[in-house]
Amino acid sequence: MRYRTIHTLVCFLLLMAANIQADNLTQPVPLVPCPVSIVPGTGNFHFSEKTTFAVENEEQAVEVRRFTALLTRAAGFTPRIKVGNKKGDVCLTTDAGLKKEAYKLEITAKRINIHAADVQGFFYALQSIRQLLPAAIEGGQVVTGIDWTVPAVTITDQPRFGYRGLLVDVARFFSPKENLLRIIDCMAMLKLNTLHFHLTDDNGWRIEIKQYPHLTRTGGSVGKGEEQQGFYTQEEIRDIIEYARQRNITIVPEIDMPGHAEAALSAYPELGCFGLPVEIPQSGFTQNIFCAGKDGTLRFLKNVLDEVCALFPSPYIHLGGDEAPKGNWDQCPDCRKRITTEGLKDSHDLQLWFSAQMANYLKSKGRKAIFWGDVVYHDGYPLPDNTVIQWWNYRGHKDLALRNAVKHHYPVICSSNYYTFRQSHQREKSADTWHELRIMDRRRSHGTNDRPTTFPPHPRSVRTDVARGGSA
Repeated sequence: MRYRTIHTLVCFLLLMAANIQADNLTQPVPLVPCPVSIVPGTGNFHFSEKTTFAVENEEQAVEVRRFTALLTRAAGFTPRIKVGNKKGDVCLTTDAGLKKEAYKLEITAKRINIHAADVQGFFYALQSIRQLLPAAIEGGQVVTGIDWTVPAVTITDQPRFGYRGLLVDVARFFSPKENLLRIIDCMAMLKLNTLHFHLTDDNGWRIEIKQYPHLTRTGGSVGKGEEQQGFYTQEEIRDIIEYARQRNITIVPEIDMPGHAEAALSAYPELGCFGLPVEIPQSGFTQNIFCAGKDGTLRFLKNVLDEVCALFPSPYIHLGGDEAPKGNWDQCPDCRKRITTEGLKDSHDLQLWFSAQMANYLKSKGRKAIFWGDVVYHDGYPLPDNTVIQWWNYRGHKDLALRNAVKHHYPVICSSNYYTFRQSHQREKSADTWHELRIMDRRRSHGTNDRPTTFPPHPRSVRTDVARGGSA
C-alpha cells in the first residue's frame, strides 16, 4: 500500500520517546519512556483466560476492557473483570497520595497490583504492561504458541511534564483516518498526551468546513502527488477526536495563517491580496498569503475558526504564523491602508496585529492561541494574554523566538528542529513529524508484529516532552 508504514512509525516513535540516559543503557526492563524507578523482581506473571481483574468502579473497568481487548485479539482469550471486588489476579486501587497521571505497578509471579490517583495513571500503568508483553500483542489476529507473560518488576512513574506532544503533518501528504487512529494508539502506548494536528498548508486543506465547501473540494486535491489528495469530513474528525479522548490524548488542530495559505487561496483567490489564481508549490512556500488588509478575509478566517472550535474541545488552537513572506503585503493597497489606519510600523507589525485579532477571537471562545515563533522575532503590536509560542526554527534563528517569548511572558512549547531530527538526550520537547520528509512513505508487511522486535544497542534520543516558559 502507498501510505505510511506503521512499523516504521512505531520504530520512529519509540526512538523519539526514549529518554534512557547513558547510565540506564543496561536497564533490564526496557520501557519507553524510561520510568522514574524500575526494580526487577523474580519470575514472571502469566496471563490466561483464568486471569481476573479486580477494579473499584466502572471508570477503571473501561480502561481495563481496552487493555484486555488486546489479549482477545492477539491471544484469543479475554480475562474476566470484577467491578467492586478487591480480590483478583490484577488489582486496581486508588491512591490519592500519588500525583496526577502517576502510577505504581507491582508485578510478581502470582499477582499484579496497580496504584494510581486518577484514571490516567491506571491507563499508563496498563500501557507499561502492554509494552512488557510479547510484541505479538500488537497484532490483529490470534497468534498461537506464545507465552503471554510479563516479568516481575516494581515500577514507580510519573510524568515530568504535563504536555507531551507529537506533531503530525497531514497537510503536505495526506494520511487516511485509519492511519491516524494507529498513530494515536502508538502515542498512547508511549504515554504521549497531545497530538498537534497540522491540517492546512500549501499542498492541501484537510478539514471540511461546511460554510466553505471549496476548501476541501478544491484545496484538498491541489497537490500533484497521489498521496497529496484527500481530506477529513467533520464526522471523521469527530471519530478521531473521540478515539484520542479515550486514550487520554488531546488533539490540537492547526489552521495555518497568514502564510502557507496556497491551498485555501486556490479555492478562494479573493482572500489573497490581489484576487489572482495562485501557484501551488511542491516544496517551500510563496508570497501568496492571506490578505490582512481585507475585512472579508478576517471574517472568513473567524468563520473557519467557529467550525474548528465546534469540533475540537482542545483548550489550544494552533494558528501557525510561520514562514509568511510579506512581498504581497508590501504592495497591496488594502494592507498598506491597514498599516496606516492601525498606526502600525511595518508589515511584520501587521502580522502581529493580524495574529492578535485571531487570538482575541479565540479568547472570546475561552481558547488559547498557539503561534510558531516567527511571530515574535521582532517586537511590535502586543499579543493578548492567551498567546502561547511554539519555538521551532533553531537552525534559522537560534533561540531568538524562545528569548523573545520568555521576555514577554508567553508560555513556550519547545520543538526546536535543532534537536528534533537528530539523536540527542540533552533536551525535553515536543516531537514533530513533517511528512514532507517522507519518513514513512512505504508500507512493508511484518506479519502480526507491528512493534520493533529489537532496540538499537544504545538507544539515545530526544524526549517527546514539552519545556514551558510559563503556565499554559
